[in-house]
Amino acid sequence: RRVFLSVLTSSFIALAANFFGVTSNLLSTLPESFAEKTGLDLFYPRGDYKRVTVRGDVGEGKCSFVIPKDWVADTSLALAQAQRRAKVLDYSMKADQMGVLPDAAYGPPGKTDRQGLSNRETNVSVIINAVKDFTLKRTLGSDPKAAAEILLSNKFGPRRPTTLISSFEETRGENNIPIYQFEYTVDRGDRAPTLHAISVIAGSLVGDAFVTLTVVSLDKAWAGEADDSLRQIAK
Repeated sequence: RRVFLSVLTSSFIALAANFFGVTSNLLSTLPESFAEKTGLDLFYPRGDYKRVTVRGDVGEGKCSFVIPKDWVADTSLALAQAQRRAKVLDYSMKADQMGVLPDAAYGPPGKTDRQGLSNRETNVSVIINAVKDFTLKRTLGSDPKAAAEILLSNKFGPRRPTTLISSFEETRGENNIPIYQFEYTVDRGDRAPTLHAISVIAGSLVGDAFVTLTVVSLDKAWAGEADDSLRQIAK
């Protein structure tokens, strides 16, 4: 009995502490839907990925997705958010002077990771906007391509020449939330290499938030071994 209890306790400790990657290896054998539903992949990597969940400041808007397990939160964004909160107290500052900041952003640690991705050009960011009565089709229209062209236009988009590669609609998650996904490139001219991105657009269940996830890297990175991991983030 003591031996049994000892083994049982040791096994629990190993799982809880993820000794030698035991918990991560176990999670990798289970369906991703199970890991997401239980929230275990928020605490332990599942294979090469870990899950993060971003929530908006108001309403029920949130975004749950996976990132490579060695990616880290963008510290410069945290600093910018702190500065933004300080400027809110300055009533001489106008809203349009502050610009738009993501609610969260993650990228490779250091200058270059094992796949050759640089944190200067590679990241995933999430923006959650509080809105009223938002639905994809009523707000953006029933055609994902037309919606993409509007959002990527100079009025709303990156203010650089963009080329739409693909667009589609599907449902995701246990609540079958409809999403639009756009894949596109951004031409930065002669001064910088072309960027390649995927944006996922969705609304909250009750229609009080408009959620945008965008993963971006250099165009050439999507043609290399990093392509699979970048696409996994957007799934």
